[in-house]
Amino acid sequence: MKKIIRSLCVMIIASLVLSSCLGDNSSSVESYSDTAITAVTLGTLNRYTHAISSNTGNDTIVKTTLAGANYKLTIDQIGCKIFNRDSLPLGTDLKHVTLSTLSTKNSGVALIRSLISDTLFYISSTDSIDFSQPRTIRVMATNGIDYRDYTMTLSASTTTGITFGWERVAVRDDLTGWTDKRLESIGDTVALVDYGTIAVEYPSIPSNQLKLLLRISNDGYLEWSDLSPTGYLPWSKIVDSVQPVRQLLGATDNEIYAIGVDGYLKAIDIDEDGISWHDEQLDDSPTLLPSTAIAMASWKYVPTDSTDYVLMVGNSDAVANNAVCWRKLSRTVGQDTEGIWVYMPVDGFNRYALPRQEYLSMTYYNNNVLAVGSNMKLYLSRDQGITWKTGTVYDLPKQVEGTRAAIAADERDRLWLVTDSGELWMGTLR
Repeated sequence: MKKIIRSLCVMIIASLVLSSCLGDNSSSVESYSDTAITAVTLGTLNRYTHAISSNTGNDTIVKTTLAGANYKLTIDQIGCKIFNRDSLPLGTDLKHVTLSTLSTKNSGVALIRSLISDTLFYISSTDSIDFSQPRTIRVMATNGIDYRDYTMTLSASTTTGITFGWERVAVRDDLTGWTDKRLESIGDTVALVDYGTIAVEYPSIPSNQLKLLLRISNDGYLEWSDLSPTGYLPWSKIVDSVQPVRQLLGATDNEIYAIGVDGYLKAIDIDEDGISWHDEQLDDSPTLLPSTAIAMASWKYVPTDSTDYVLMVGNSDAVANNAVCWRKLSRTVGQDTEGIWVYMPVDGFNRYALPRQEYLSMTYYNNNVLAVGSNMKLYLSRDQGITWKTGTVYDLPKQVEGTRAAIAADERDRLWLVTDSGELWMGTLR
């Protein structure tokens, strides 16, 4: 199985140039006495969080990256201050920050003052800058004399993730009455899409977007679409993509998972050579696979490099009262992936099984797995799907209305909830 490469391209927009007279008196460059910083964008940020290994029980540090462009900076031109209104997530490395763009008025040149002296240094988009304390950024006018000094301050959350709160942000008619939808994370936002439509990252698909929506058409073709501010763009078929697949379930960086027309669990890969698929390996009877109310989530598995933990839940005709849970440790080896799906039965000593419901939605958030469905209760699993408990800090707000809910977490560590009554809620760590 060929690996899907996560493609992230950072475009350097601003260049800092000092101009002078051309010397041949045929033309000249006008100098200015006024200048200002007009825009600043953060580059890729490193984040370090703690997780408990399910194998050893040891506390492990997990490194992830954040798209700095998702965290907007405010420029106070009167007070000459640059800062982030919303705190960066807990664990963000403020000692090694890059600025992907820094735009100035009238081609002013930006410099940063040393932490230990008054020495000024040019700022490059590749520089790793220590913003663990406020920094002075000076922008020099092109006349070489005038300048403005700005104080740039970055702040990150210092909470431990225990304090959490919901806020209802909208009630919309277009979000009411749904029965067969799912909430998908699209970068720093979410979209309510048809059940069986998933968000994936495929640079081999001819699109300008890093994340795309993928679905199975009525005639069996794979189709992809970008999202525009007003909704879907037209769906496009992927040539030669007729598959024995009934429904898409979810995706990691390396594979797409689906239920085939034969009811069996399959993995699909798309690359420059076309479409390939295979039956997944199971450690138990395929009759225990979910057939309805299927939800899937995946995340990086801490103890092993290049490994994703994939969790699948749903209803099986072979189990009456509880949802069935399957998990896979999907490890990338070269261009291939390996791993087997393991069924996690509910024994008689487990009082915290995930109940069977008509609808289920699931996401990974703050090192926990969260699930919600048609009984309008939120279930939390701290052990990757073995036990599911209610009565936690993530419980749904008491004012929530509706008969079913869908959930997803975005890249800015915000939790989103949409109900069939049209309510849109946002949950954040505080």
